Amino acid sequence: MLRGLRWLVPISVALLSLGCARPVATEQTPAPTDGQAAGITWSDDYQASLAQAKEENKPLMVDVFATWCTGCQQMDEDVFSRAEVGEASREFVCVKVNGEKYPDLRDKLEVSNYPTVLFLDPDEREISRSEAKVPHRIMLRVMEAAVEKARSSESDSD
Repeated sequence: MLRGLRWLVPISVALLSLGCARPVATEQTPAPTDGQAAGITWSDDYQASLAQAKEENKPLMVDVFATWCTGCQQMDEDVFSRAEVGEASREFVCVKVNGEKYPDLRDKLEVSNYPTVLFLDPDEREISRSEAKVPHRIMLRVMEAAVEKARSSESDSD
C-alpha cells in the first residue's frame, strides 16, 4: 500500500513550497513618520465620495476590485499602501468599489476586468483609467496625468 502512495510525499512538499515562496522585495517603503499617513485612505461609499468630490471640486479615484482578484490584492499591498502613492492620492477623493458586490455600478463604469482604477471628474465623466496591476511608479504617473487632465479640462470650461 505504501508503494502506491510514494509519489504523494514529493508532490506534497512541492505544493507546500510553492505556497510558502514569496518574492524578495527589492525596495522598502519607509515607515511613516509622525503626522504622515502611509498609503491611500479609501472610502467604501461611492455616492458619498461623489458628493464630496463635487463639494471639494476634486476628481474621483475609483478602485474597482474583486475579493478573489490576486492582482487587486497585490495592488493593495504593493502600490496603494506606499507613502508616495498616499501623498499623490490627496489630489483625489478615493473610493474602493467591490465590483462583484455592486454589479450595477461596475457596469455603469464599464469595468470588465480587475483591477481597474478609474479617474472621474465630479460629474462622473471619465478622465482616464488603468486596467491592470501596475507598479507604483506607473500608478504615480497615471495619477499625475489624471490630475493634469482634470485641471486642463477645468480651465477649458471656465
